[in-house]
Amino acid sequence: MTNATKVFAAAALFVASTAPVAEAQMRPAVGYQSQWYTTPDGCSYSRTHAPGYGVSWVLIQNPHHINKPNVGDHCANTL
Repeated sequence: MTNATKVFAAAALFVASTAPVAEAQMRPAVGYQSQWYTTPDGCSYSRTHAPGYGVSWVLIQNPHHINKPNVGDHCANTL
């Protein structure tokens, strides 16, 4: 492994380890069937599915109808 390769690998690891929390949020499992999903850090999403496209998850700005708190700044807009 050359020095340039080592430097590149170290830089890539640094960038990956400093990614914002919103980028690290995970989608629900493929078989998840509910209309709403809440991430472990408290961000709530609603399921959308247009014909011909895969399932998308859109952030709920005011999720009081599912008894969840308002959205935080750390939440990604979509999953």
